[in-house]
Amino acid sequence: MACAARAPRVARKSRVARWICLAVVALVSCVAPPPAEAENHEVSTLPNLPFPTMGGRQLWADRRWYAGWRIQQHVHTGHCRVLDPNDVRRAWGKMEACEAALLRIRQDQKLSLRSDHLVVLLHGLGRSRASLSDLRHALMDAGYEVADVGYPSTRRSIAEHADQVGDLLDHLEGVRTVSFVTHSLGGMVARACLTQPHLWQERMRLNRLVMLAPPSQGSAIAESLKDFLPAQWLLGPAARDLAVREAEALPLPDCAFGIIAGRRAAGRGYNPFLRGEDDGVVRVEETRLPGAEDFLLVEAAHTFLMEKPLVIQAVVGYLETGRFTGS
Repeated sequence: MACAARAPRVARKSRVARWICLAVVALVSCVAPPPAEAENHEVSTLPNLPFPTMGGRQLWADRRWYAGWRIQQHVHTGHCRVLDPNDVRRAWGKMEACEAALLRIRQDQKLSLRSDHLVVLLHGLGRSRASLSDLRHALMDAGYEVADVGYPSTRRSIAEHADQVGDLLDHLEGVRTVSFVTHSLGGMVARACLTQPHLWQERMRLNRLVMLAPPSQGSAIAESLKDFLPAQWLLGPAARDLAVREAEALPLPDCAFGIIAGRRAAGRGYNPFLRGEDDGVVRVEETRLPGAEDFLLVEAAHTFLMEKPLVIQAVVGYLETGRFTGS
């Protein structure tokens, strides 16, 4: 009887042990760099357990993108992974191996872009591409192809983020026209990307740029924190790049652009430490930039500005007409 009673417990322990082993393997394969290549230098992806991810926050950079699929590279280890549109890891290993894997997926699934007009979405400091999901859906409904590019905003400088975006576009096929829609820091990344020489600028027509709550003239908050070591550690090099002098060094966008800024109410702001109207993080006056085709001021906090139906409608209208129609 004792043996019979122990048997189920042993079986349960065995199953628990197997699940623990699987979890450990998945975790290690997610964060650990791939081993050195074999002597024959064959390039192939490593054994993979399809694993749901958070999509990449502050440790992953989107290096390749196609029809919702993406190759991300880890900030510290340099290894890559292929994510499907649901952020499930389908392959991982060296960049070359992941590129080959994504090409096979494109061919097997006959993937194609919905439009040759691509809208690139760039999120803000400390945020992720998930913060722009409402905008992504609205732009897709309007018929655009939409790449919600994730970048490790607190780990690299604005110039490095801009180079990542430019390199991604350099390797993207089937796009004839490109527009940008950005939030906060993303606007500065887009402006820097437009100033860097990249191959995509020869192949694609630049349409319009929409910046939501951009610290166009630099941020008073960033200026006050630029020499504060804890802030530098937490927010990274890009936050220091948002100080006034660094922001003023960026050239004006060489394309049509519009700006949407937030405030609490007419003549009021959310942050008592900022002068004038503000959205809690950026002053309205800091968002302004000479040469803007249109400027829209809405009652919204910085963190939630891009989720407002009024703002989403205005963004779609601007890309189509050059004016914040419907607002």
